Amino acid sequence: MSDSTHGETHADLIVVGLGAMGAALTLHARRQGLSVLGIDRYDPPHDLGSSHAETRMSRLAVGEGEQYLPFVARSHEIWRELEAETGEELFYESGGCIITKQEAPNVDRWNDFVSATAEVASGAGITFEQISPDELRRRQPAIRVQDDDSVGLEPTGGLVMCERAVSLQLQLARAAGATIRINEVVTAVQPNADDTVTVTTNAGSYRANHVVLAAGPWLPELLNSSDREHLAITRQVVFWFEVDDLEAFSVDRFPTVIWPGHSIEEYIGVFPMPPTGTPALKVLGEQFITETDPAAVDRKVSQAEIDEFYEVMVAPRLNGVTPNCVNASVCLYTNTPDDHFLIDSDPRSNSITVMSPCSGHGFKHSTALAEAVAQQIATGASDLDLSPFKRRW
Repeated sequence: MSDSTHGETHADLIVVGLGAMGAALTLHARRQGLSVLGIDRYDPPHDLGSSHAETRMSRLAVGEGEQYLPFVARSHEIWRELEAETGEELFYESGGCIITKQEAPNVDRWNDFVSATAEVASGAGITFEQISPDELRRRQPAIRVQDDDSVGLEPTGGLVMCERAVSLQLQLARAAGATIRINEVVTAVQPNADDTVTVTTNAGSYRANHVVLAAGPWLPELLNSSDREHLAITRQVVFWFEVDDLEAFSVDRFPTVIWPGHSIEEYIGVFPMPPTGTPALKVLGEQFITETDPAAVDRKVSQAEIDEFYEVMVAPRLNGVTPNCVNASVCLYTNTPDDHFLIDSDPRSNSITVMSPCSGHGFKHSTALAEAVAQQIATGASDLDLSPFKRRW
């Protein structure tokens, strides 16, 4: 990092937002030899955005589309590389289970997800076993699957320790020479005539050859209206319920579960317990109807919300889970209209990259996506194809 003649700090790259994407990008860009300044309005990992709540699911057979598979596969490799480098545990291969209704119409985000996942797995040579409801009951008696359900199992699925991954990548980025500024709010991102970009914060201004906006739910306030109007921020709630038998739901014995039901309103995600996590079962739903913004979102989870979620979503589907909620947390999704990612140049300048709208399924791909974006900025090309994530409006 050097000082320009204007008195501003000048970097090759400024990363705005240091959650899943930003933390990884800061590390990978530094390892590409770029001088990097990372800025976050809080002190990541924190619990105000999209990269907290301990764990995220990961799976090679990505039913959202085959364009994602190279990124999650490379992310698995990077997690293992970081584990070997640091001795930290980041990825637990618990296996993953997907449950949808038999012959469900493919009309929303999840409905025919077993078939979609099986198709991706078959094309890529990934093990994905479709079994009967009776067989799932035999293997996992805690799962109250119905006779009209379709079941798929992927042994290579599992959990990423999301907060640990963010913290570790920022730690390694700092050690490699990146500058990290926390508790600093970006107020403006302005392209300059010389193709550099000036980033203004509540503490000063900085200039870079390239800026990446990875600000998650705070991204819309940094975009022009043509992009901003296509993004929606939604409030999601994560619960941890007490269980009768901790070992039965551990990562060694219980898989991740994606279970939509008849519609997105009936979706439930279940996360097995890693050794160092909260000693309770993490469970969540999803909703995409009510929008919010990070400044106004209700971050309190009421007892009424907890009781309703347990009675409607948990009790009918899982055995051995009590109604005692030991923790609950609010998470924010930044959604595009088609639920895919947006990784593309900002319309204002090719020196600004938008990288943040992950539509609720970005963490498992994050470190490989960041590596590819870092390669593209540093060399003009990336090992993995980023073109599927260009703007679609």
